[in-house]
Amino acid sequence: MNHEFWYLSRAAGFTGYLLLFVSVALGISMGTRLVERFVKRNTVFDIHRFTTLLALAFTIFHVYILLLDGYFHFNVWQLSIPFLSPYRTWQTAVGVFSLYALILLIASFYVRRAIGYRTWRALHFLTFAMFAGVALHGIVGGTDTTEAWAKAIYVTTGGATLSLILYRIQYHMPESSTVRTLRLASGAATVIVAAVLMFGTSLFDARGAAPASSALAEADPAGSVALRAPSSAPAAAAPSPTPTPEAFPFLPSFDNDFAGTYAQTKDASASHLTIDGTTSGDFPANVRVELTQSRVVPTPDNEVDEHEANDNETTEAQPKSAITVNTAQITDPVTNTVLCTGQLTGLDGGYMRLTCDGVGPYAGVHFTISSRLEAAADGTFTGALSGTMRRA
Repeated sequence: MNHEFWYLSRAAGFTGYLLLFVSVALGISMGTRLVERFVKRNTVFDIHRFTTLLALAFTIFHVYILLLDGYFHFNVWQLSIPFLSPYRTWQTAVGVFSLYALILLIASFYVRRAIGYRTWRALHFLTFAMFAGVALHGIVGGTDTTEAWAKAIYVTTGGATLSLILYRIQYHMPESSTVRTLRLASGAATVIVAAVLMFGTSLFDARGAAPASSALAEADPAGSVALRAPSSAPAAAAPSPTPTPEAFPFLPSFDNDFAGTYAQTKDASASHLTIDGTTSGDFPANVRVELTQSRVVPTPDNEVDEHEANDNETTEAQPKSAITVNTAQITDPVTNTVLCTGQLTGLDGGYMRLTCDGVGPYAGVHFTISSRLEAAADGTFTGALSGTMRRA
């Protein structure tokens, strides 16, 4: 599949982020007259406002170019309302909130006289939360977080912003006062919290993120299935003799291209769906899913003396569908080591979701995986797969 719209979104995202950094840095600097030694204050303010507008333009492009993406087929609501996105839900929500904060800040430029200088200035303290939200969105939700150049951008811009904040606090302080000590302590605490956030996210993880997917054949004519616990786990393949932690890293989140084959058969008694695919990217693996939906004919209840108005023996005797086989297994493509076993938890409109519990090198790790795949008539599919790992 083509990723051009995903690439455009990523490029626009970084461009908007860097423009926003310049705007924030200029805004902080104006409070210290740091740049006024070289450029007039009015010029600095104009550049500050212009870069903010430009950052908004690139951010909007970053978001809504994904309407043309061929994987998740986002709609406007998923991109505009927090927690509706099927891709990295909370990480994307942070970005949406930050976009609204940016719009609010820009609007304040044009109603400054109406709301008063004090209100406008107080509103501008939202800038710090907004910039932190944008950085967090990029670090935990971005595709390029693990690239060296992306890490350099986040560390450099984050460090520079914190340095400017501390410098501004210092600039407005008397030479000696209790307030100065408290504010400097607050600034130091900000640095510590920022460091904890950076090391607590995926910024310094071994791996990061990538694109998303499109639409697969469904398990039944209704387009969705009701699932129950699997009847049995698939047979385990021979494990690797000596699996090492380096070969099987713990990834809080991962994204992969996903391709493979599917087979769906149906007769009067049951329908059977098998999916065999291979992922490539953050977490290379083989994925196999089996789902069997059988027709069950209920046993007559022989209620001779039943007189309930709502009881209909004809309806009760109609065959019903039930999931009799529901298994999912992930294995290592090199050693054939079984990494986790579990079950399909959703298959609706082409979206596939599954959960599984790690075994072997991933014992004690719970996997949650989602995908949306595009099926071809020849029994093949392409798309992508996203997932998370969580220690039990």
